[in-house]
Amino acid sequence: MISVSSGRLAPYREAAGRGVLLLPRCVDCGTWQWPPRAACRHCGGAPDWREASGGGRLSTWSVVTRAPRPECQADVPYVVAFVELDEGVRLFTRIVGTGAGALRTGLRVRCRFAPSPEPAVSIPVFVVAEG
Repeated sequence: MISVSSGRLAPYREAAGRGVLLLPRCVDCGTWQWPPRAACRHCGGAPDWREASGGGRLSTWSVVTRAPRPECQADVPYVVAFVELDEGVRLFTRIVGTGAGALRTGLRVRCRFAPSPEPAVSIPVFVVAEG
């Protein structure tokens, strides 16, 4: 797993602090990548960071009802999910602002950013898209 503090994620982390979702995209074939790699998984070309749309669809989700650590007890229950971005990559994330009963596969979602437990870091979370 790649830490958000690793050097490879510096552009991602800086953009997230500004509320912008960046993802690596191959400069040769245009394939979006996640997680970041040194070379494109499709053609071996060089990836470059590009702004993603922030839109996607809910693929699958689960409700966490037991805190992973005692200091997280106030956070439960919460929804974790895989979101397939319009760019074709999947992110593991949280769904906020909507109860699990209102979720369905294929539901349109939009990226927002929330503070992380790690100082000065914002993380992408998703909300149900309007309309």
